[in-house]
Amino acid sequence: MNKELHTRIASILSEVLNAEFVPQDNPTRQGMPNWDSLKHMELILRLEEQFQVRFSIREVAGIQSLDDLIKIIGVKL
Repeated sequence: MNKELHTRIASILSEVLNAEFVPQDNPTRQGMPNWDSLKHMELILRLEEQFQVRFSIREVAGIQSLDDLIKIIGVKL
């Protein structure tokens, strides 16, 4: 995994959810009550803008963790 990509995505996730993570964390939607559907869409839009990528509806629905985000964006770059 690209450490820079992980750091950038984790930083955006932290900003959107207003939460702190340690680098080894893999925050999940189930484990974070503030990662609700509205925050999820805010996160998706922010990532699309930041990385100049587009997510399919299936990808958006399948994203459940930081690791999921890193894998999907890594493939798109």
